[in-house]
Amino acid sequence: MSGNGMQMKFLVSKWGNSLAMRIPRESAKRIGVREGDTLVAQVSPDGRLLLAPESNVIGSAQARRLRHFLARQKITRPSVSAMRRQERH
Repeated sequence: MSGNGMQMKFLVSKWGNSLAMRIPRESAKRIGVREGDTLVAQVSPDGRLLLAPESNVIGSAQARRLRHFLARQKITRPSVSAMRRQERH
């Protein structure tokens, strides 16, 4: 495997009629998942399985809505510098 990320190995075991992957405790900590969390999987064109916590995944429709929302936001003057100029009581 190549890339800038860390490499982790997971064991695939039989679980009933399905296969299951166990995530070691240290690996789960590193990727920020806990029991009960949902992982979203995507298979890349070259056959790699990409997993991410559901909370870190944003779909293309959500990304479009977010870009549209941000484009409508007004640019305002920074309020922190104005607050710093005011007298303190």
